[in-house]
Amino acid sequence: MIENKNSVTLLKKNKPILRYLKQPSPEAKKHSPYYSRTGYIHPLYSPNGKIITGDYAVDHPHQHGLFFAWTKSSFRGDKTEFWNQHKKLGDIRFHRFLGKKEDMNSLSLKFEQVFTTGKDSDESIIRETWTIKVPKKEQPYFQFDLISSQACATKDPLVIEVNHYGGMAVRGNDQWLKLDKQEKPLGQMLTSDGKNRENGNHSRPRWVAMYGPVDGEICGVVIMNHPDNFRFPQWVRLHPSKPYFVFAPMVEKSFVIQPGMPYISKFRVLLYDGTPDHGVIGGSWKEWIKN
Repeated sequence: MIENKNSVTLLKKNKPILRYLKQPSPEAKKHSPYYSRTGYIHPLYSPNGKIITGDYAVDHPHQHGLFFAWTKSSFRGDKTEFWNQHKKLGDIRFHRFLGKKEDMNSLSLKFEQVFTTGKDSDESIIRETWTIKVPKKEQPYFQFDLISSQACATKDPLVIEVNHYGGMAVRGNDQWLKLDKQEKPLGQMLTSDGKNRENGNHSRPRWVAMYGPVDGEICGVVIMNHPDNFRFPQWVRLHPSKPYFVFAPMVEKSFVIQPGMPYISKFRVLLYDGTPDHGVIGGSWKEWIKN
């Protein structure tokens, strides 16, 4: 692990796996201040060192690596919005690093971030912790588990309204972005049900893989959804042309994060080189849910 004032980087055998951002990246200075963001992961790396995620993309500068953000929502009767940052109706930011825990099998890191009532506000609505756990055993891919726990910071709830996207999301490398209407997207998607971005949008798979060439070599990311999660299997938004997807439990029904009842989500992330192996991914998912 490498920690400095800007970030915490996790490594395995001296190879970087991920970087958690405590301060805005240098890329933030190239965009309007309301797009600035902390409290997310970028980059995600493949075992060969390819950068899998994108950040501050030209088409969607509000999408940041591996991030968790609600969209259409409300607090105390006022609209809130944590995804579309240009609305300035909410913000998510790093608050503190809660330390690491290590044993013979794994290394875990814990972070806290806050959801506020506006981009320029310090009033907290939600306090969220991320626990990131990386196994030490040798594998042909990188793997980590992420548990998000969102607790109300006041005696008032946060209402998550019906919307076609919002939740735990990943933005892929800009090399996977479709730039022309006639051009086939370079980034591909595959779900646990064998569906793709053309027929898998708003389906309810156990996991989603996204992959494509980065600097001429294929690499990708898988995000798995745990059966303990709210409304499992959750709906997914698979964008038809842009390299991102999101697990979105509010696609058909609203819900409320209540005081004293934390909203807990469990995800497993695989980072790999080459094309996704459906059997290997499915085996990892089955192993994970036994624990």
